[in-house]
Amino acid sequence: MSIKMPIDCVLALTYNCNARCTMCDIWKIKDSPELTLADLAKLPDSLLDVNLSGGEPFLRKDLPEIVAVVKKACPKARLVISTNGFLTPVIDKAMTQILKIAPDIGVAFSIDGIGEMHNEMRGIPGGFDRVMDSLKLLKGMGVTNLRLAFTITEYNVNHFAKVYNLAQELGVQFTHSFAQSSEFYFGGKKNINNPRKDLLEVAYQQIINSELKSWNVKRWLRAFFADGMFKFITSKNPVFDNAPGRDFFFLDPSGDIYPSVMHNVILGNIHNVNSFKEFWYSDETEQKRKQVDGLKMPVWMICTARTAIKRHPLKVGFWILKNKLFGYKAA
Repeated sequence: MSIKMPIDCVLALTYNCNARCTMCDIWKIKDSPELTLADLAKLPDSLLDVNLSGGEPFLRKDLPEIVAVVKKACPKARLVISTNGFLTPVIDKAMTQILKIAPDIGVAFSIDGIGEMHNEMRGIPGGFDRVMDSLKLLKGMGVTNLRLAFTITEYNVNHFAKVYNLAQELGVQFTHSFAQSSEFYFGGKKNINNPRKDLLEVAYQQIINSELKSWNVKRWLRAFFADGMFKFITSKNPVFDNAPGRDFFFLDPSGDIYPSVMHNVILGNIHNVNSFKEFWYSDETEQKRKQVDGLKMPVWMICTARTAIKRHPLKVGFWILKNKLFGYKAA
């Protein structure tokens, strides 16, 4: 596979976190380093999608400055901040400044259930109401690129479609992921996650058919991604090969550059990078990619799947046409 400059990345700005999630132990990490503005200025201008994540990014008091630096370094990139939404006054103050820098920035609020289910999943009493307050705040500020992000576990799978319905009611986008284990991310949390297949089938059929009924191409592509996620959860096989460490990378708060949040191979460290292009095309980085290939670790996440989907427009288009005309049935 020929190597091109990456177009997608997740930046863990900090591992500080004010949530106590059942599927993530990042909040247990103490005295973690944080990415600096100088680190972020080294990002390649090839990036088209950048997720500002954590930990909780709104715990960074310099988040507006971070957005400014990333926007300057990656002028073509769509920026999205992933947040638990618990810090409404802090979000208010930060977003007032951020919107002056990047008025089209997106914000993804983690919602893992309705009401008490979300509070239990995130370990914060009253957390659901706090997120709703933050979301309403941003809608009132004129932010249009908003989304709810659901993480599937065997405990909350019966709320999957409910949160999708909530996103529809609120008029915001919906994304989702599957709780997995990582040797270095999620605080090393070992997630044993086997949600009931029958509940998944019902939820995915509703969600995918609803997305396909729209006349929005982006929602059609999300339907395809969702079908791929259903197949990945139930078979552990991705629909398409991904290209972690090629199209995509994950940057952790210490500056380590990983192929993804799942692949425990450090490609390098941003502190030691003078030219990202030279680093990306170096023989040493290519040897690390071969290590990644040797892991034979299947993944299907929006950040890695996005580029995989772009490589197969005919297959994706045929799937959309067939299921839009005849209806989708999870199998």
